[in-house]
Parts: sequence; structure tokens; C-alpha cells
Amino acid sequence: MRGRPAGGDPVTGRPGIVLHYDDGGPGDRGPAAADTPMILVHGWLGSADAWSAQLPLLRSRRRAVAVDLRGHGGSPTPGHGYGAADLAADLAATVEHLGIRPVVVVGHSMGASAATVLAVRRPDLVRALVLIDPDYAGDPAGRAQLQAIADRPDDEAVHAGVIELFARRIDAATASAQLRDRHRREVMAMSPEVVTASLLANLDDPSSIRFRPAAEPVLARRTQPVLSFHRDPERARLEEALATHLASRAVLVPGAGHWIHQEQVGLVDAETERWLADLD
Repeated sequence: MRGRPAGGDPVTGRPGIVLHYDDGGPGDRGPAAADTPMILVHGWLGSADAWSAQLPLLRSRRRAVAVDLRGHGGSPTPGHGYGAADLAADLAATVEHLGIRPVVVVGHSMGASAATVLAVRRPDLVRALVLIDPDYAGDPAGRAQLQAIADRPDDEAVHAGVIELFARRIDAATASAQLRDRHRREVMAMSPEVVTASLLANLDDPSSIRFRPAAEPVLARRTQPVLSFHRDPERARLEEALATHLASRAVLVPGAGHWIHQEQVGLVDAETERWLADLD
């Protein structure tokens, strides 16, 4: 299904859109499909396809819907509105359209930021969070590198800089050459205008939680249980320090790349299912 405009989000005040989503079908839902439904949110410059390894198991136990964020995959591509609050408003509109509240929101990287803002601003929609190598709460010293790319003279030059950023930094620790190639092709296929708009939103949008000073107060406002997977011990410690729900847990996965759920499929699936079973 393709996205369509929706009414303004009652909390964020920003208009949300119903995103393009993959809901599988009745044949994908096992006998326990009445369990808490799940929304899966990919990271920056990805798509719903990022969850292809997880969906078969998830759908054997519950309804699991993978979405394309605005400007990504099959969703609409507006020229603006790529801040965390905008992405959260889109998720809210999509959850309400599907009629499946409250949901477990699974988010990777930028999707984890959108899921976190959704949980804080629309707690009525979110049962729990499963977050994989979130991009929030980064070291402010990293801003300069991103800003240098954003300051390039046109969208094509910014796009080229981001492709290089993925290869040399974001995807550098990914062990699988096949996965690296997959991610490179996804980034190359993105609209340069969306690449620029989303990068600028990460840097400058008032709702951005990309860097630690802005992220900490937002993370501390989450009331839902949070299961998070990290490759950085410092970020795992921060996650635990800011957790407000007693069932929250941070899992450290040393040596993993940014796409932990694609490299460590069995680990992420087993930890997630065990944690959700304990919640229930």
C-alpha cells in the first residue's frame, strides 16, 4: 500500500502520512498472531527490506508490519519534513491507520530515533521498544564530519559524500561483503534531494536527537520497556543509565557492524523473543 496524507498528529502538531508498508498476509500469521503487533522501522537510507531475515520468525508469532520511512522505499517523497518528529508523526498515522495500537516498535539506527520520539510523544501507541544500534546520543564531536558533507555545493555532491561515508565509516565494520554491497546499492539508489534533506534534519531539526545533549532528556522520558542492542559499550551504559522501566535491558554485541540484526540474526531474534515473552 502506498502512503497518503493524514491529519496532523495531535501531539507533534505536524502532519503525518500513512507510509508504504509490508503487512505480509493472513498466510504469514501463525496461531499466536493475536500477540502484541509489531512495527519495524529501518535506518537511514534503507527500506522495509532491511527486515527480510526477521519477518518469517516474527510473523509465525504475531502481526509484523515493516514500513518505508518517508522518502525511502515506496513511501511518498516530500521535499521537507525529515526531522525525528516528522518521522514519528508518520509512524503514528500509520499505526492508527492499521488499527493495531499499542505496538512493539522495532527500530534500527535512525528508525530507533523515530521510534523513541514516537514513544515519548504518543505513549498510547507504543507498548515497548526494541532498538538496534540507535543513531541517537552520538558524540557531538562527530557533527563536524557530517556538517562538512552537508555543506557541499549541491545535492549530487552531498549524495556522493554520503556514499563515501557509508563505505568508510558506517559500513566499515560489517563483516559480510554481500551486506556491504547491498547497503551501497541502497544508498546509491536514493534520491539526492532526500539524502540532503534527511542529513540536514539530523543536524539541525529541533526534534533531532542525533547528538547526546539533545538525546539524554528525551531518552529519560520514555516510560515503556526498552530492549536495545549496541556495539558501543559507552552507548549501552548510557541506555541503561537513562532507562525508566525496570524491564529495560541493553545488550552489548562486541565486534558487530552497524546492521546488527542482519549480521547476528539468531542472536537478535532469540534475545527479542525471550524478552517479549518475559514482558508478557
